[in-house]
Amino acid sequence: MKKTICSLFFALFLVAGLVAQTKPKPKPPAQSEMDKLLEQAMKDEGLTEAEKVEMKKMMKGVMPELSKKPGSDFTGFTDNRKLIPIKDPIRISSISKKINTNAEVTNVVTRLYGKLISKIPASEKEIINRVQSAVSDGASLMAASVTALLQGHNQAAMGLSMKAVMADPKNVNHQNNMAAILSQSGYPEQAIPFLNKLSSQLPENSTILNNLGYAWLNLGQVDSARFYFNGAAVRNPGNPETQLCNGVIAELKGDPKKAADNYVESFEEAPNPFTENLAKNVKAQDRLTNMDFEKLKSRIVIYEYFKKDWIRIPALSDNVSGFENDMRIKNGYAKMLEELRDKIESMAEASSAELDALAKKGENTFAQEMMKESIKGVSMMSMPAVYVQKILVAHLKEWTDKYTKEYMAVNLKISKKREETNISNPNDKCTDYDERHNEFLAYANPLFRKFHEKKNEEFRVWLNAFCTWSWYVTGNPKNVVMTQCISWTYYLAEMYTQSIDDQEAISKTCVDQRSDGVAAIAPPVIPNFSCPVLVNIPIGLDEIQMSAEAINFDDNTWNIKQAEGSRTPNLTLSYGMDKNDISEPGKYGNPYVKTGNGSVTTSGFNGTSNDEEELTPLSKILDELAPITKIEDELTPLSKIPADKIPTPDPKAPGQENKTTTNDATKIAKAALARKILKDMMTTDCPGEKPPKKRKDNFEGSLDELTPLPDLKHVLDDIKPNGLQTVINNGLDTPPKGKNFIKGLFE
Repeated sequence: MKKTICSLFFALFLVAGLVAQTKPKPKPPAQSEMDKLLEQAMKDEGLTEAEKVEMKKMMKGVMPELSKKPGSDFTGFTDNRKLIPIKDPIRISSISKKINTNAEVTNVVTRLYGKLISKIPASEKEIINRVQSAVSDGASLMAASVTALLQGHNQAAMGLSMKAVMADPKNVNHQNNMAAILSQSGYPEQAIPFLNKLSSQLPENSTILNNLGYAWLNLGQVDSARFYFNGAAVRNPGNPETQLCNGVIAELKGDPKKAADNYVESFEEAPNPFTENLAKNVKAQDRLTNMDFEKLKSRIVIYEYFKKDWIRIPALSDNVSGFENDMRIKNGYAKMLEELRDKIESMAEASSAELDALAKKGENTFAQEMMKESIKGVSMMSMPAVYVQKILVAHLKEWTDKYTKEYMAVNLKISKKREETNISNPNDKCTDYDERHNEFLAYANPLFRKFHEKKNEEFRVWLNAFCTWSWYVTGNPKNVVMTQCISWTYYLAEMYTQSIDDQEAISKTCVDQRSDGVAAIAPPVIPNFSCPVLVNIPIGLDEIQMSAEAINFDDNTWNIKQAEGSRTPNLTLSYGMDKNDISEPGKYGNPYVKTGNGSVTTSGFNGTSNDEEELTPLSKILDELAPITKIEDELTPLSKIPADKIPTPDPKAPGQENKTTTNDATKIAKAALARKILKDMMTTDCPGEKPPKKRKDNFEGSLDELTPLPDLKHVLDDIKPNGLQTVINNGLDTPPKGKNFIKGLFE
């Protein structure tokens, strides 16, 4: 059975990999093409020749099914440098150098819209008119525009973004998005004047710098692009799009090592097949598998199947006087955990019944059937999920080895202390023994508790991530996801059992004390692993759901279907709180979503951890705050410090360049609030539950209690009627297809 399960996991990863490499097609690909993809997948997985022969037998009946499955639109490429267009001096010379006011922006946009609407196809006009008949506010128009862009309707996206700017001309996010969409649609020369205007308003904003770099890159003006990408990277090294473009520019300069560093860093921020392809072309693919889960966990969505206090490790009295009550607690937990393990075993047996029945039919039949079932579950998050799962599996092995070493070290310390405690003198009295026992308990039990609390929490976070992302590999064929998570729940229960067993209770010397009492301990609820995690991606007041079954963005408020022959563009959508500011993905903890090439990666939703705010080493940066915060070298949530107590240093003064300002504190608080909102929107899709409403009249829920800084009230007042600000960060892409580029559209 062990070999069968190993084949199953390879099959799941293989199916996701093959489907992610399959091109959209009006007819099935040739068998030779499918065979080539299979060979490459097996090579990437490191199978031996004998294993390859066996896998080909198992895949024989699966390949026809795979060819029928609509896969991603990702086509591989072998030369990263060819992603940069040839320089276009005519369009470059046409760029206006005037910095417009908001009023002038409205006039320019109105003229552009008139030219656009007179030349685009009727199908694109129909989308614009349909949206305008339903809404007229800038936030809703921009939400529809972003959806149209994701669905490959670039001309409708341009028109709707222009209407959004006309409806709310002071909203800098609308102006940024309109410019980004113009660049994405093939008109970077029209985008640059708007981005220059924004750059004068918000100097050093990395999103604007990135979009300026992307616009110049699309014109083939590499030197200008490098200037802006370098500025964006200095300001915000976590932006995955900036890293990609800097990587290609490094290749053009003949520095593949620096390019590889850029690609790997971008992949660490948002794992996706496009970035993997870039890294592979500079022979850096092996570095992608070495990513640390400790870094990954703050970047990916993690649903809390197991809450932080799923089981609390009890603190005993650590004193011989509390022996009877301590034993009641230990016995109560032992009884509860034994019943919990029995329940988990029964659930695992029921969950795996269908899988076991299939396994009895033989390994080949098992693998073929599982792969056919898995094909049905491939979604837009499948390839990122494969990357995440590989990192999770590698991390677990390292974590287990470290756990064993640390546990042995703790036991060694306690054994030495026990030896010291057991040394007695001929004249010792009962009170002397009790005193030494109390000293031992006060040393050993807190040490055990600290160790187990840390390790149980580490494993809880890992298990939550594992159960969240298992769904996105290929769904839940034959209850395999549910069975895995139930089995790991048993392991977690065993860890808590060890946490209780290791704590000692010692009775008083010369006193008869009972040890058979049993406290009533309520068992924890075992999560429902049959429910896939739903990630609701907000676009204004709209939501696009990412689930184990979703393979595209077709289920949207505006009923905008994916354009034939189009593909999801490579870009990053970051989430901001303020229409007067443009959020920077990753910086300050701002959450974001990376799209493109048939995959979606949700990043930064968790911040520093699942619940904590962004932490800053304030004592090292702002020494004068130490008396206020009562810290020395601890990491402290910046938003907990009163805004009027945070000095604003002169950035020009020597040594002040990287110091934290009041403005930084506000941005960190905004980012924490955005993460909190997105985390609250994450749910599970259980049988019988009604799907959440897609479009809202206002943002639901009380927001006032979420912000620690009073000057964010105006932000909250704006979120309620408009939702989060969705911000487009353009990204490197393969040559566009299906965008119906109209030459001279704005002439």
